[in-house]
Amino acid sequence: MSTTLPQDPQLPQLPTALDGAAMAPVFAGMLRGPELLSCEVDRVKYRPGRSCSVSYRLRLLDAQRGEFEQRVSARFCSGGDAQRRFEQAGQRGGRQSPAGPALQHDAALDMMAWWLPNDPKLEALALLCNDAELRRRSLGEVVALLTGGRGRLLEHRTTLVQVVPELRVCARVELTLQDEPGAPTLQRTLYVKADVERSGAQTRAVMQALSNSPAQAAGRLSTPRSLLWQADTGLHWISALPGRPLLEDDPQIRAASSMRVARQLALLHATPVPAGPRVLDLAALRAQRAKAVALLAQVQPAWQPLLTRLADALQAGEHLLDGMPLATLHGDLHPNNILVDARNGSWRQAFIDLDDVQQGPAVLEVGGWIADAYYRGILDGHAPAAVSASADLFLAAYVQAAGQPLDAAALAWGAAHHLLCRRACGGVANLKPGRFAAVPALLELALTIARSGSVDAALNDASEAA
Repeated sequence: MSTTLPQDPQLPQLPTALDGAAMAPVFAGMLRGPELLSCEVDRVKYRPGRSCSVSYRLRLLDAQRGEFEQRVSARFCSGGDAQRRFEQAGQRGGRQSPAGPALQHDAALDMMAWWLPNDPKLEALALLCNDAELRRRSLGEVVALLTGGRGRLLEHRTTLVQVVPELRVCARVELTLQDEPGAPTLQRTLYVKADVERSGAQTRAVMQALSNSPAQAAGRLSTPRSLLWQADTGLHWISALPGRPLLEDDPQIRAASSMRVARQLALLHATPVPAGPRVLDLAALRAQRAKAVALLAQVQPAWQPLLTRLADALQAGEHLLDGMPLATLHGDLHPNNILVDARNGSWRQAFIDLDDVQQGPAVLEVGGWIADAYYRGILDGHAPAAVSASADLFLAAYVQAAGQPLDAAALAWGAAHHLLCRRACGGVANLKPGRFAAVPALLELALTIARSGSVDAALNDASEAA
């Protein structure tokens, strides 16, 4: 068995689809003018036995514009299904991309591709890629809000930050404003998000509750401010915060960083927000587990015995969550969703990307943070001892800030659940380099932690092996 990619008889084109260099000539054949300089894989969504969606970032060179980027979203199908999708997309029509093409079909690869701003589901993407339309439909209201209705927009620049095909988009918008003719210009940077579920209204309510919280007023908790939800366009406008991701600032996530995260995480967990439909109860956890087990077993049947033992251990430990109060969970907590600003000798930290905030037992997220540390250790080859030492300090800081202890066995349950449902499952669904090969080790670690009832189980195993 290959440890690099799944062996999928229904998708034999998978190795080609995930190789930017191999896909470069496929896309270059569509160009009439621009020269293709490079092609790299940006995001992957793998559906075993069915399809694989891949987004690419092309670097192009044009005689008039110079170098520019073009994004392409492709779905690789089985059984010739790409032809059907191409015909349906052709009936709806498409917009010319900056590079020229709109839609593309490759029968040999059973591929249907959309050249941005085209997307079969994400209508807001086209708006964000059209400066004139964005200015006409959205920016007037934004500028009025920022300037109290007095200012005017001189110019703006939109940069796509993240595009998840058929799901969501995030862009950075830099504005040049002027309060009145002759006044100094003002520079403002905002982020704008949209998704197919149009969940921005709920996210705005959550972010407003966090911004208005006593912890944020006291400067102990920091999150971006929601500025505006535009229901007609599906755009959610958010203030930009300074800083860079924690993983860039501190790749090893040293003890001091872990303790800072823990203290602010305890405050986030204690801050009430509107629940909406996002409650991580036992039924939701069971559904996550069943989905992860089914996906992993389908990709590699040899993992089934290990998956069965892990699922049984998690089921046996469900009672550990009984009676636990619901906390406000970030929902997508990892070091790249934490901004650190250490300019001018000061230090500030903020939680960002709050689109998945939900309610659930705090041990799920605290355990998940520790599980992520072990996950990065497996990928980078770090010794479990270093991860465990940092985890102990993280837990001590969290407990001190929260003012109440955490049940060790429930914490271990949360870590094991996270390793299965987020990290092992993600290693298959996203197929990032090195992730698929790490899945067996992640499952073994999850089983060890779940059975032992301790997040230090990996350290104990390593000591026994030595």
